[in-house]
Amino acid sequence: MDNNMPACMNSRCLDLLYNHKAICEALVKSGESAASEILYRRASALRQLSACGNICELRCIFLNSLNRSLYNFILFTWDISLAQCCFENKAVSHLFDDEPRFLLAGEKILESYAKLICANRPRSAHVEQACRYIDAHLNEPLTLSAVSQSVYISRAYLSQMFKEQVGLSFTEYVNARRLVKARRLLLTTDLKIDEIAEACGFFSSTYFSTVFKKSTQLTPRTFRQRHCGVQTDTLPA
Repeated sequence: MDNNMPACMNSRCLDLLYNHKAICEALVKSGESAASEILYRRASALRQLSACGNICELRCIFLNSLNRSLYNFILFTWDISLAQCCFENKAVSHLFDDEPRFLLAGEKILESYAKLICANRPRSAHVEQACRYIDAHLNEPLTLSAVSQSVYISRAYLSQMFKEQVGLSFTEYVNARRLVKARRLLLTTDLKIDEIAEACGFFSSTYFSTVFKKSTQLTPRTFRQRHCGVQTDTLPA
């Protein structure tokens, strides 16, 4: 138990701070974007439980606990020790007084483990090249045909390898990467919603809103207002 743990803690607060099983399972089975969605929902719940203690202290406890939970989950599930990653992530578990920086720190922790999980799950050179190509061209139309041509293999073969080696279909992976970028832009910039949609490859703000809400249960505008209080332009709910 943390030395600076608030004296009075009910079971709901404790579970929120220390039980990260859902995030761990999502990261391992479905990837960074799925884990981030749970992180954001739990961040909202944490804000509502600020009566349990100082919100800055609670966020610090949450991040430290998340970091250790991910380390232990991967160690016990796969017998892979990511001790260096766990140690380095301690540096981002600070007393954050604003929610956007807290959420970005949580995303950084998830991203660091996600990269090492990928490194310990051998992927073919074609899949690695395709993933790099996708990340570099998120603001462009990304079709299976275009990406397969960029790595010099057939559409069918790339589609099969994505499902086998990434655990997601090609379309699911592209949307997941776009949503990761969109959440970060919503938190860290004052770009309008339609500008973020275009920057992430959603060439309609209405479609962007639909995909975003399906993933997070919030529209982009509501997500931004809830997590950093930024006013946005009008967007269909």
